[in-house]
Amino acid sequence: MPDDATPKRLEIGHVLFIDIVGYSKLLSDAQAEALHELNHLVRETESFREADAAGKLVPLPTGDGMALVFRNSVEAPVECALELSQALRRKPSLPVRMGIHSGPVHQVEDVNERSNIAGAGINIAQRVMDCGDAGHILVSKRVADDLAQSRRWQPYLHDLGDAEVKHGVVISIVNLFADVIGNPNPPAKFGGARSARSKPREKKQPKSYSPLIYVIPIVAVIIPAIIFAPAIMHSVNKKKAAPPPLPSQPAISQPTAPGTPSLGDEITNMVTKNVEDQLKKIPDEIKAATTKASATPGASPSPRQSETPGPGQNP
Repeated sequence: MPDDATPKRLEIGHVLFIDIVGYSKLLSDAQAEALHELNHLVRETESFREADAAGKLVPLPTGDGMALVFRNSVEAPVECALELSQALRRKPSLPVRMGIHSGPVHQVEDVNERSNIAGAGINIAQRVMDCGDAGHILVSKRVADDLAQSRRWQPYLHDLGDAEVKHGVVISIVNLFADVIGNPNPPAKFGGARSARSKPREKKQPKSYSPLIYVIPIVAVIIPAIIFAPAIMHSVNKKKAAPPPLPSQPAISQPTAPGTPSLGDEITNMVTKNVEDQLKKIPDEIKAATTKASATPGASPSPRQSETPGPGQNP
């Protein structure tokens, strides 16, 4: 194996991974236009031009974006991301997400014998970016720990927690944003806002009603029935009473079948049975109040009819 083909020694690369959100859904000509616009905006950033002029930058095209490997400072990819985020605010039709990670990389030659970069530093940077949505600038916990040593970057760092990425790898993610930079909303992977289509539909719970709604109508029927039952029975008995016999005709007594209840008795039994059935459905405290209200004094004895003394009896 030629010596030139062997990878060189590992070094720490500060990687900014960028891609266009929804790139694969665009038409071919729209893809070419979006990628051309992104390349132009990236090359116009001051961080890109400085690192490229110093020979401390390796840009790698990725089809729907790019990976920028900075070799000068951990702040270089962050500065580039901030400049790009500000420029994209004037391009709302170009949704972009970014991920930053510092890790081991090594230089290799690709099939065209051009210098290329490979290694875990690039792979993790891509996984960090994949956790974001349009407008997000996400950084790994390692980069966040380095940036936190400076008072300048501390207000930009907002911890999101751990995320499981490809091949079951778990990485800690920090969202980097300010007033007009980045995306302050949590990514969908971390429980951020979902679209209306993917939002689960809430199951409606049946309405619950107070037991008084069922008790009040029952009481409203029972109380009047108890109060007016004696008056109803008295009126019915009065109407059913036989008229007095005419003077010219002897009174004809019609025999009543033994054991046959009168209409007044039937009404009394019906009302009593209805009241008892309704009382069984009422809670104990309502039942006690209803029973107390339904208590009526005992029937006063009817006046004794005057008796005509028979023969041999004293009046």
